[in-house]
Amino acid sequence: MADSTKSESTSRTLEHGLDVLMCFLKNHRELSLTEISRTVGRNTTSTYRLIQTLAEKGFLARNPENRKYFLGMTVKMLGELVDDKEELRLAAHPYLVKVHREFNENVSVYIYHNFKRLCIDRIESTHPLRQTVLVGEELPLTLGGGGTALLAFLPPKVQAAVMKSEPGISPEKLREIRKKGYAVSYDEMGQGSVGIGVPIFDKNGRVLAALNLSGPTNRLTDDVVTRGVARLQEIAAQVTSELAS
Repeated sequence: MADSTKSESTSRTLEHGLDVLMCFLKNHRELSLTEISRTVGRNTTSTYRLIQTLAEKGFLARNPENRKYFLGMTVKMLGELVDDKEELRLAAHPYLVKVHREFNENVSVYIYHNFKRLCIDRIESTHPLRQTVLVGEELPLTLGGGGTALLAFLPPKVQAAVMKSEPGISPEKLREIRKKGYAVSYDEMGQGSVGIGVPIFDKNGRVLAALNLSGPTNRLTDDVVTRGVARLQEIAAQVTSELAS
């Protein structure tokens, strides 16, 4: 009972904190403590505590001249992260449609997120036999063509941290992927599965994401894999060029 009560209290506090941030959606660049407390319908003492917590985490900051609050750098950074991800998704999606029409297999885009790979876009095969992954789902970086193609081009410190927490791939394997410029996996995401991964880079050569084409071995034969690698590399270059323009 005590744990349940504590959980409910934490949930309410989080909700009240989000209410404070929502105040700034109505074209209010700066708000005073009184204005915020009035908007959220809470007294100034409890509102001030919420504001202090949000300020400590960078979600709010205070103008020293008029003592009003405004959205902080953490909100800005989160917004930029969303913008970058959406820009990438929009640039890549038309090409995913083309690959899907050509191969009728699962095609996905993965980005690095918190030592995992995060699916930001996906079109699934129409074949009855297919692996289902949801947009927004996180998967290991050390497994599958999409995961290892992304991991191979991440900074060395990130690679080391990932391999420490999720053993299963060697530095030698990552060097081989970097040399070839793509990754092909067999049976890593399930018995009889094949995955092709090709990195997408920004204009400065930093990896942004990985394109992934996946399906069963009876459909992704050697010649199909060869065609798939070439097609994904072509598309990755086009997406990089589009994002740089």
